[in-house]
Amino acid sequence: MDDDILGPIDYLAIEFPNGRVSGEGFQLVMDLVQRGIIRVLDLEFIARASDGTARRVALGDIGHTADVDVTVWQGAESRVLDQSDFDLIASGIAPGSLAGILVYENVWAAPLMAAIERNAARIVGEGRIAADDLVTALDASERA
Repeated sequence: MDDDILGPIDYLAIEFPNGRVSGEGFQLVMDLVQRGIIRVLDLEFIARASDGTARRVALGDIGHTADVDVTVWQGAESRVLDQSDFDLIASGIAPGSLAGILVYENVWAAPLMAAIERNAARIVGEGRIAADDLVTALDASERA
């Protein structure tokens, strides 16, 4: 596989209403990394104060349960997100909450991307279908 071919890059922003992160999600992400399914490019956190102001929070300053080893994620900073991304995400979380933003490469797709390039093919569209939209469509097709 060509090392300069990347899989699709996605991000998830997850709100933690109590401002505290548990280990379950971190463990699941680590499992995906270890299996070569994704590569974490960025892991950032934003806290929104009760007055509505938002600020970035260093990984080491995140409140978390004992089963979280935050040191594993130190250095996951691609800087692909800019201030407008942070502002948008911060506007969507409740005051007193914390949001984690995970930017990741879908490594599993890189060989497919390389094959597309080798065969002079090209991707002419891409996007994401929300799970709720799929469930709605499937429910509608069952009723039809």
